Amino acid sequence: MKTLITRLRAKPGRAASLAIFAVIVGLLLATFQDYGISNDEEVQQTYGELLLRFFATGFSDDNAFHYRNLYLYGGLFDLIAAGIGPHIPLPTYEWRHLLTAIVGVVGMWGTWRLTRLLSSDSWACVAVLLLAVTGAWWGTLCNHTKDISFASAMIWVTYYAARIAPELPRPRLRHVLGLGTAMGCAVGLRIVAVYGGLEIAILLLVAAMDTKGGMADVLKRLALSVIHLLPAVVVGVAIMAIAWPWSVFAPGNILVAIDTFRRFPINMLTRLDGVVMKAADVPRWYLPTYVIIRLPELTLMGLALGGVTSSLCLIHRRLERLHALRLLPVILAIIVPVGHAILTDPVLYNGLRHYMFLLPPLAVLATLGLRTTHQIITQHLGRPPSSLFLAACGGLWLVHAATMFQLHPYESVAYNSLVGGVPGAVGRYEFDYHGNAIREATTRLAQMVATEKASGKQDPGFGPPYRVAVCAELIQADAYLSSAFKMTSNWLTADFFISPIQDGCENALDGNVVIDIRRMNTTIGLVKDRRAITRTRQNP
Repeated sequence: MKTLITRLRAKPGRAASLAIFAVIVGLLLATFQDYGISNDEEVQQTYGELLLRFFATGFSDDNAFHYRNLYLYGGLFDLIAAGIGPHIPLPTYEWRHLLTAIVGVVGMWGTWRLTRLLSSDSWACVAVLLLAVTGAWWGTLCNHTKDISFASAMIWVTYYAARIAPELPRPRLRHVLGLGTAMGCAVGLRIVAVYGGLEIAILLLVAAMDTKGGMADVLKRLALSVIHLLPAVVVGVAIMAIAWPWSVFAPGNILVAIDTFRRFPINMLTRLDGVVMKAADVPRWYLPTYVIIRLPELTLMGLALGGVTSSLCLIHRRLERLHALRLLPVILAIIVPVGHAILTDPVLYNGLRHYMFLLPPLAVLATLGLRTTHQIITQHLGRPPSSLFLAACGGLWLVHAATMFQLHPYESVAYNSLVGGVPGAVGRYEFDYHGNAIREATTRLAQMVATEKASGKQDPGFGPPYRVAVCAELIQADAYLSSAFKMTSNWLTADFFISPIQDGCENALDGNVVIDIRRMNTTIGLVKDRRAITRTRQNP
């Protein structure tokens, strides 16, 4: 114990890292039950159970390959959740939320490892802290099971790519195996992991180039790099085959998945600056816009400063080749997906939902920008100005942390000041698209009805069970309602209507708003009492 304390004192950055992760884990353990069921979770849980049945029946029950469009996705997370869930003393979806939080912390650890590789322990803490106050990350950390797990896998792909970059064409085997494991997990979740493969291909080509040699030397180094990465391919394919068996059960299945997601056949509406449009018709600036307005101001500042300082380093040729090779995978992890979205104009909706994997590398680059700026200020202006810079950054971070605290558990609706914050985003941009507010709405509705009954205000001729309609999947409300309520798909007969603030759904039915879920002077979700309407219809 004394040895550990001595080591931590000698490395304050490492001690700070342990403290930060301890706080993060503690917060997630204390709050993971505050988040509601997301609108994709029921089908994802079913998919995981079908995959389990596929393996349990010796590959004879292949219903998982025909279940909606889920077979086009890898089922790594769902397989683990369904397999371990029955042995965990938690309700199914609360267990899934805990598992998502655990996987998210693994992703934050990968962010820390990558930033430390490029800088130091202390600045690695900054990258983690930036992620922690990014609402699009923290607010989804407990119930965006597919997106968070995929983002966590992809940051480890980037980490191991940065690890092997300066070692090419003969990278260490443990780093190669790490890359294969991370890539296998990523593909075992979403086929979009092909971005990672493209990024690695570009890295290999750049690393093979050397101004001292000719094209023959470049091809030789490139071939040698590919040969040494073959173990990663073997490991990755093995994990993919387990997590996504459909992908290997017929030749060309992966190509089918890629082609399907190229223009995903889904009829959904989305919003961009108040304009409602089809997901297939979004403009090319849709994704870049959402990236800019969803990041905290401190992260944006770090990215801007990083862009300026990197340009100066390139102009003065102060960027060492090995450091540049390590940095290249982080840059590619952002440029490749965003560039693809701009150039190919794919189907996009729910803002950053499907590109949440951009957030960890963006936090890394923002941290490096802040670090380089701090170094330049220290070098040219001295300690006092650099300390003032750090204090300003710390103060801005505290403002972001306060915003997260005020929004809890709806951190996912956080927008920065470029659009007027949370109030400015309502009606203009994607809001509570996963219906997270439904859990609080059902809890408060049950309390309201119980209070009516206790006070004798309940109409004995029109008592429970009350019919409830919800502008979401039925399970998102039904999982939290008692026998006093009955879910209905016939909205016109509903006694109560529950809706998150998203796509104008809150205006779909008339009724008296009796529950208004608010954060930062903004309505996140609501419940309408329609009993006066349904009474009139039943008792003319």
